Amino acid sequence: MMHLTHNPTPSEHHSVTWPVHSFTLDHDFKSPDPAYLLLDRANSEFGLFYHTAAGVGFMAQAADDEPIYFQVCNTRAACSRPGQTCKKVCVLVQHYQLDLEFPTADYASDFLHSLDRLATKVGNLDFEVFEAQSLSALNRADFSIEKMCGINEPPFPWMKIGETDAFDWSKTYKMGKCSDFAVVAGDRSFPVHRVLLCTRSQYFNAVCDGRFSETEQNSISLPETEEVVSNMLQELYNVYNPTTGSIFTSFALRRDNEKASVMSNLVELFIACDKYTLESIKKKVSDAIIDRLPFIHSVLTMVDIATCIYSDTFPYVDCGLRVAAIAQILARLPTIMEDEAAWDTYCGNKAVLRALHEFQCAAVEDAAPDTILTPPVSPKKPGKSMAPDAGSVNGTAPASALKAPQKPSVTPNVLEVVFGSLLIKPWYPSFYPEQTVGRKVERLYVCQWCFKYSKELVSFLGHLKTCPHRDAPPPGVNVYTKDNYSLCKIDGEKHKLYAQNLCLFAKLFLDTKSVFYDVTTFLYYLLVAHDPTPSIPNTGLGEDGVGQQGQVVGFFSKEKMSWDGNNLACILVFPPWQKQGLGQILMGASYEMSRREGRLGGPEKPLSDLGRLAYEHYWSAALARAIMSSPSKKTLTVLDLREKTYIVPDDIIATLQTMDVLEHRKKGGAEAVINKAKVKAWAEKHRVDLKRSPVDPEAFVVRESSSSVSEE
Repeated sequence: MMHLTHNPTPSEHHSVTWPVHSFTLDHDFKSPDPAYLLLDRANSEFGLFYHTAAGVGFMAQAADDEPIYFQVCNTRAACSRPGQTCKKVCVLVQHYQLDLEFPTADYASDFLHSLDRLATKVGNLDFEVFEAQSLSALNRADFSIEKMCGINEPPFPWMKIGETDAFDWSKTYKMGKCSDFAVVAGDRSFPVHRVLLCTRSQYFNAVCDGRFSETEQNSISLPETEEVVSNMLQELYNVYNPTTGSIFTSFALRRDNEKASVMSNLVELFIACDKYTLESIKKKVSDAIIDRLPFIHSVLTMVDIATCIYSDTFPYVDCGLRVAAIAQILARLPTIMEDEAAWDTYCGNKAVLRALHEFQCAAVEDAAPDTILTPPVSPKKPGKSMAPDAGSVNGTAPASALKAPQKPSVTPNVLEVVFGSLLIKPWYPSFYPEQTVGRKVERLYVCQWCFKYSKELVSFLGHLKTCPHRDAPPPGVNVYTKDNYSLCKIDGEKHKLYAQNLCLFAKLFLDTKSVFYDVTTFLYYLLVAHDPTPSIPNTGLGEDGVGQQGQVVGFFSKEKMSWDGNNLACILVFPPWQKQGLGQILMGASYEMSRREGRLGGPEKPLSDLGRLAYEHYWSAALARAIMSSPSKKTLTVLDLREKTYIVPDDIIATLQTMDVLEHRKKGGAEAVINKAKVKAWAEKHRVDLKRSPVDPEAFVVRESSSSVSEE
């Protein structure tokens, strides 16, 4: 038997989840994709679900469409191995076994400790944690806890063992026995018991023991609706309440309108519990609300919830609800912008707009007006740094770097930005902190070497004289050098300030993607030009020219661990250097790195319209080189092209169709074949060099292929 001592303490405004690499149900049903394991804190249940890039959750379901979850009170045993190499935990629940494979041993250990702690909390005294004989035995596909650990099958279904008086109060409430007080709501009177009301609520204790008319009448009328009061009393008496019932069976699979109704009831119940000082129930309800937020698919419902929570009448002590709600709004902002009703509601609520801005800027350090201002090093809320947007890369940007797109989604909050000595008009708003930059600024000054910013010209010029990156390369390590360009890799966790400043500047030229301050889960590859030629004249305000180590003219980012196998999250060539083929260098580098890592990948999807055009050009050119360099009599398959280019098969097929180089044949065993003459004609029409790739594989530094290299 394993001995556990760990006791995790999750943050109150986060749901408690663990990433799961794969899971198997009863050695039969295996997950098709990585998932997440969620703890339903209000009911002590664990359930598996998938979620999209925006954090929207979908229940994992077995072959019979039943949700995959288990109750802690019904869990018989768990089995794993201690140490830093075991990533697997097997859980035995009544008559079936659930095998969970976590990305790391730490996740597996943390989940096992949480399960053991909860089993004790709910009174499941029969639950045991076993240690597998060996790691190889545990990892076998047919590993059985019952056989390996000698657990006998239970003769009858297990029951939850709660407090000794909880069942009695529940039964007494249902039967209406021995009541000595009444709570009235609407046309209904609820028989209750003074002793329970007084011990659980200071409000009701004052009503029952004070010199009030309610004391003499043995009843109290509440202004809340009958449904709210009924829900509150059911929680008080520990009676099953569908409103706070299981997420996995009573909420996640419901229709959107039903979910909206449940969330409305939960919010009203939270307000009532705060008013009547039912603190333990209030905490349970807040957990129920937060844990359900990912399963709300309607962005209008999400905006309505945030609007209610940020109203003036909502309780001040909110148990983390405001932070949880605004984090969901931030994650779903691109989707909200596409929903007219949700967008109108969102824009019409100043409290939510202000809260969103304050949430993003909460950790910004106070800075004097005459200093260069920077975003925070340690954000309060994790999230993605730069979501994928392959727009604004070479060949897809507006014709002039000074001209914004015709239909920007939101008016820029920075009217002009001075980048070194170049004057650029932003296309979209960025999330520079309001308390340092203001709601709207006429001109923002950004250092071309470290991306620090200021709205004061004097402090900006002073910083340029002393910037540590003026005559030094960007932080991180050089991974590629060819002709006039090089790539520098920086780790967002090790160089937070630089990465955050870079992201804030980049957001000025990216449309639907949001910038978050947590950059720790991303790597950034900076494209450095050693003799850059901007397409716009300089202003003479800042430093003319570049430092001795070159100028950063663009970058792409990628997640350190991408569950979808993406090799790129965000890509941008800064406007003064667009239309020079630099976007193709960044794309080519991302695929060459995928080849070196031996993993197929591609950009995070869905792509923007401009991003799709840019990638179609890169994919088409790469496929054309691969096809034309093959012997004329060699039969090429999609898998052959995949091995040559490391482009995923779906993108290969779609690109060949877009190039119009496929010919459909009824004979020969293939549905379609590639016409090389058409490929050559396509390359000539688009002026593609079939002999030269945008990047030279030989120009990569050897250490980039090793994940063990650390940055200096």
